[in-house]
Amino acid sequence: MILTLLTHQWKSELRSSVFKKSLVLNIILGLLILYFGSIFLFLGFYLDDILLKVFPGQDVVAVFNGGLLYYFLIDLFFRFLLQEMPVLAVQPYLHLPVRKSKLVHYLLLKSIPSFFNLLPFLLIVPFMVSAVVPAHGQSMAVVWLLALVAITLLNNYLLLYFKRQMSTKPLYTLAFGLTIALLMLLDYIGVLQLQVVSKAIFGAMLQQPWLLAVPMLLLVGAYTLNYGFLKGHTYPEELKVHKTAAVTGANIAFLNRFGEIGKLIELELKLIWRHKRTKSIITMSVFFLFYGLIFYNKGTYLDGFGFLIFVGIILSGMPMFNYGQFLPGWQSAHFDGLLTQRISPYQFYRAKYWMVVPVILLAYVLTLPYGFFGYKIILINTATLLYNIGVNVFVIFFFSVYNKDRLDLSKGSAFNWQGVGASKFVMILPAMVLPILIYLPFGLLGVPYAGIAAIGGLGLLGVIFKKQLLQFSANRFLEHKYKLAAGYRQSA
Repeated sequence: MILTLLTHQWKSELRSSVFKKSLVLNIILGLLILYFGSIFLFLGFYLDDILLKVFPGQDVVAVFNGGLLYYFLIDLFFRFLLQEMPVLAVQPYLHLPVRKSKLVHYLLLKSIPSFFNLLPFLLIVPFMVSAVVPAHGQSMAVVWLLALVAITLLNNYLLLYFKRQMSTKPLYTLAFGLTIALLMLLDYIGVLQLQVVSKAIFGAMLQQPWLLAVPMLLLVGAYTLNYGFLKGHTYPEELKVHKTAAVTGANIAFLNRFGEIGKLIELELKLIWRHKRTKSIITMSVFFLFYGLIFYNKGTYLDGFGFLIFVGIILSGMPMFNYGQFLPGWQSAHFDGLLTQRISPYQFYRAKYWMVVPVILLAYVLTLPYGFFGYKIILINTATLLYNIGVNVFVIFFFSVYNKDRLDLSKGSAFNWQGVGASKFVMILPAMVLPILIYLPFGLLGVPYAGIAAIGGLGLLGVIFKKQLLQFSANRFLEHKYKLAAGYRQSA
């Protein structure tokens, strides 16, 4: 049975839309994997020498152990951004003599050979051979490695569980994110020293091998949580929509004064409010408002400008990135009908623009308290706010014509994760990297504030010429609308 499922999954991968994506995106994604893999492998062989130079006279294994908790917290954050949900189309198997438990176990086990699970061991295994084995012996080193494997897989299953819960119980996911943010805050104010705790925990693994049972039991618990949730949500009546929910909600009077644009924004807001998939985007965007806590409390980051620009782009722009990366896929279920309406592409994109801009402004206002970490943060975040409104919105619109994956918003089950993955994130890279490239020459010339002004000025120009940029976006939509319609029909 496992071999049969593997064969079916392989055929599904070969026939998936991933292979029909732009060749450039696939090459960029492959180069990123190769780049980060090479960096981790290189660091693994030389990490003990590097730590000895940075921390002279200290035990390099203890120093490494002190950073492991930080790593696993950061790992959870990036998994939330990039890790794809393992998907198996279970509905065709449910009427066959195949045990549901086998399907669920297969779905959970196929998430193990993930990039996020394998990448850290390009660093850990060489470090174990060069530093841990000589200091603590081979058997203790193996116990230590197995503990790290268990915690890595624990992160994997925790992330999958809470990401699935986000569609049905977003408050659970919110509590999970707030717990991580609270740990970071306690570490910042000195109540909980994560480095000391990390040293104690992983140092004990090298002294008391029986402690390996703790992460193993936690891993079994996380696996059981996922198993129970998936097994309880694979009934045919939950995977198929039998009726359409009644339309609820009154008109938004405030938007009526804006004519056709206001009506389009109102329809978009109703779409967001009525579907679990779109609600989860809002929940995810809220988490990123706490992103600054990870970096602003580190003096090394506040001394420079480049990294602060990157953080500023994310703080005010992530709601736009989260929602905009799927445009116009949110309307994929009724896209053919949309093409027959008397709505011009210019009106369509203008409505999207004026729906996104207030959200960006709100995110900026909510993150103003970060200014207590330094006046530079306010200046940089203001410049990146202008850049997001004047440039990055149109970058998202530019790439929107390549989003040919249909999004079934009527499905609220854990298996409905179309379009989520690293390939979409690669499309957002230009929006995040370009402002840093604009700043770079000014930084090299020693006039960093001129670089910040250039970023804000370019964004201001985009705001001034937004009509022309919206028309350009509309013209691109006209060129690709039939390809989009065909893509949504094929992936239905």
